[in-house]
Amino acid sequence: MSSVEFDAPLFSTMFRRRTRRFPVGGQLRAKRGGLAYRSEEEPFPLSDLETAFLCFAAMGTTGVTVEEIRHLMGHLTVIGRTTGSPCASLTMHLFFTNDSGVYYYRNPDFERVVPKKRVRIASPEDRRLILEDYENNVVKLQDARLDIPREAIGSAFESMVSLPGTTLFIPIVDTTREYINLLLTGIAQFKWQLWDEVEDQPAGVDRWIKDGFLDGPKVTVCQYDNMLPWICNLEAGMAMQNLMLAATAMGLGSFAMHTIDLSTVMRCLGMRFEASDSAVFPQATPNPVGIDNVLEGYCPPYRAVEKAVDEIAELKWGERGIYGPNGYDIPYPKMYDDIVEIAKSFCGYLYDKYSRFPKYRDAMFIPVLLQVHHLDMGFYDRFFPEYLSEEDRAHRSTWHSEGFIK
Repeated sequence: MSSVEFDAPLFSTMFRRRTRRFPVGGQLRAKRGGLAYRSEEEPFPLSDLETAFLCFAAMGTTGVTVEEIRHLMGHLTVIGRTTGSPCASLTMHLFFTNDSGVYYYRNPDFERVVPKKRVRIASPEDRRLILEDYENNVVKLQDARLDIPREAIGSAFESMVSLPGTTLFIPIVDTTREYINLLLTGIAQFKWQLWDEVEDQPAGVDRWIKDGFLDGPKVTVCQYDNMLPWICNLEAGMAMQNLMLAATAMGLGSFAMHTIDLSTVMRCLGMRFEASDSAVFPQATPNPVGIDNVLEGYCPPYRAVEKAVDEIAELKWGERGIYGPNGYDIPYPKMYDDIVEIAKSFCGYLYDKYSRFPKYRDAMFIPVLLQVHHLDMGFYDRFFPEYLSEEDRAHRSTWHSEGFIK
């Protein structure tokens, strides 16, 4: 395997990183401020090898987390990724679409709760795992490019997004997984008095407030729900930055965007939306809860919320839990059962009363989209030659030559 692109220096890649939106086969109309241009080349899609490297940059498995802290009710996994994840919860899931279909880059399955190999890619020989992971983890969901209506795409990007030859990466964040994990941690460490600000009463946890177990700060449902987006957005943001840096190092164009109707994108992917029938929360919008048999949230209709809490707790001290007998085998905490029971009571209260979980935030959401494509060298030579590097000009001879990877 060649080391040319693997060894691209990080800082020079950061210095060169630019949003470069114009793909091979693209066209800009005359109204674009003197940048009218029609590509003289046919669309040229990314290879499986290029796509494998980009997926790995976004969320590839690199080994085992360091685990300097093993705190009460802490992490969900010990899986180390190219991108950090809060409590190693792995809340972000990566989908992508190109000319040949729609794909899901799954989290890999491991036989051991804590893999033996702490550092998974330590030598040039280990780099073959990038392509192996791609072959093993990618699931094809449909045979054609995701059909996003052009009217759902903002006018700024309409002439550039999801064109032939381009690959559109779609990170979907599952907030329900971290919602329960963070709840267990907050109850254990801070003894939150979880409060329904609408009814001005404890949110299903009054028994534990009265007996003094929950003696920490009052945290309303609204306050707690608002913690989730920035935590989960952080993971997806880092992943897309990694992906963009990888594209730059490889000599590819890329750009992030959010001026697209993201609910429409989710519906195109087959996302299930559940409507709330709560009479006391009539302003609730339909909740995107998952994609059947692909990505199913820790919430109804896939799981009762109490069952979801049990499943998350099992990932900690259960038989397959990282702190359980087949993991680090840490002594079982005395208040573990109480904490799980409080979390189940709170989550059950929310869903029973408001017919939605989470109450104020969506179970699943897309924080941003990112497209990667081959650059139209003619366009950039004409208008922005200073934004072309040696890596860009050498891309095809490097990445599309025989023998680049063996």
